Amino acid sequence: MKHFSFLLGAGFSKPAGYPLATEINNKFQSLTHKDFFIHTSQSAHLISKGYEQRWQIEKYQYMFVEEFIKFYNEKIITDNFHYEDFVDYYMDLYRRKNLSQSEHEFFNDFRNRYNYPLDHTQLIYSFHRTYAQLVSEIIIIEWPESPSILGPVYNKNDHAQFLYLLDYLSQKYIIHIHSLNHDLLMEKYFRTSVLDTKYSDGFDDVYSPYFADVHNYYCGKNSKRKTYTRKIRLRRYNGKFNKAFNFYKLHGSVDNYIATIYNGKFDMIKMEYQIINGSVKKEISTCFGEIKNEMVILDVAPEILSGTTEKTRKYGDTIYYKDIHKKFIINLKKSDNLIVIGYSFKDSGINEYLKTHFLNDINKQMLVVDITKPESELLDSNNVGFIECNVLDMDIEVIKSKLEI
Repeated sequence: MKHFSFLLGAGFSKPAGYPLATEINNKFQSLTHKDFFIHTSQSAHLISKGYEQRWQIEKYQYMFVEEFIKFYNEKIITDNFHYEDFVDYYMDLYRRKNLSQSEHEFFNDFRNRYNYPLDHTQLIYSFHRTYAQLVSEIIIIEWPESPSILGPVYNKNDHAQFLYLLDYLSQKYIIHIHSLNHDLLMEKYFRTSVLDTKYSDGFDDVYSPYFADVHNYYCGKNSKRKTYTRKIRLRRYNGKFNKAFNFYKLHGSVDNYIATIYNGKFDMIKMEYQIINGSVKKEISTCFGEIKNEMVILDVAPEILSGTTEKTRKYGDTIYYKDIHKKFIINLKKSDNLIVIGYSFKDSGINEYLKTHFLNDINKQMLVVDITKPESELLDSNNVGFIECNVLDMDIEVIKSKLEI
């Protein structure tokens, strides 16, 4: 069968209620220590309205988050705050030895006021972990739980036209869907009664040695909800994409976590809904043939790429990103058609892939679907078409006509 590719950006998820960059920017631009809390485990969460701050760790960690963002807004930028540009700034600052005068003054003042003995790199390292968790929490609108009853008749607000287009294309093509989003919207659609067995995302629980305990609920007598615990096997990345629909998260995902057990070997695993903290274990065989369950070390922050330019530095940084970006290039070469939905063409690394491995072939066709035409020289190519519409309002017949499929 022939191959067909998609590339999804933030504009794809927006109609389903997922935040765009402007909404995330607004949240962080005015963030104070009263808006989040940090657990002793270093896990960070936003505080819901009506709840008060719980001081579970030293006050300086909270105050550095608030004061560092304020410093960046008042002393570093002259334009509006952007949460990914901010990542570029503080990661560059983390690597730098030479600080500007205003940076020196800020960190010296902060260390003096909170009696903090270490240099700015330690503060930024801790800050980055908190910041990544808070960004992820804003992005997670819902966790897909178990296969739902969605389909085969789809609701318009559930990207009906897009899902019908997938149904149509799967009769003639192997589908490759590449996403730049960290959210779990496509996972929600794949975990349906129609698509659940027809997709692969490179993760699998077959022979996975990772396990965890999860909370489940049931209704007891008098309809009172009761909880119980069960053990599940967690999926780990094996790089196999061999189904009718293949899904690639090019910038990571809010449910991706790096796992290790102190032996220098790392795996990328998928966390699931309602996993109990500290319950993730890895089953290993000893040299004596015994089976042991070792506690797994997980970072409290999920594995996602952020930063306008910072994320491009990591495309070849780990086995996961190196492999999944290599597969993106291969898919571009194999596919004669590419539909891009809701992508602003602001990622220089992704744009280079598109230019070098797809658009340079005049026999290939790229179709861009968005509410406004993105500003990019890539759209000036003769083999690029544009449809101005919301993804929920896509007309399948128009797309078929444009691409002659």
